[in-house]
Formats: sequence, structure tokens, C-alpha cells
Amino acid sequence: MIALTLIVCLNAAPADCRLEDVAFDGSIMQCALFGQAAAADQLKARPKWHLKRYRCRAGRSTNA
Repeated sequence: MIALTLIVCLNAAPADCRLEDVAFDGSIMQCALFGQAAAADQLKARPKWHLKRYRCRAGRSTNA
């Protein structure tokens, strides 16, 4: 399983950031290529947050 780790920050308080692990169904290469789009999909429902950084890693996500 590949985990897409997002660092998201609150728009109103940019220093208020948190890590979120999201399961990514694919290979590490697919995550590297399409991870940004997957992260954008995760944030569509949360307009008060913005994506600061993302990374792909092998291992289980905590939010499967």
C-alpha cells in the first residue's frame, strides 16, 4: 500500500498546519506522477485549507 502524506495549512492561519495520511491505490511512481491531483481532490471539500506539501511513501496509511 502506498500512503500519500499531505501537509495542509489553514488559509486564515498559515502557521497552523497538520499532516494527513491518505491511502493511494497505485504504485509509488503513479503516486509521484498523480499525487498532486489526488491531494487536490482531497482538499475540494475543505476550502479553508491549502496544500503546502505532499509526498508518497510505501507503507500503510492511517486513514484508509
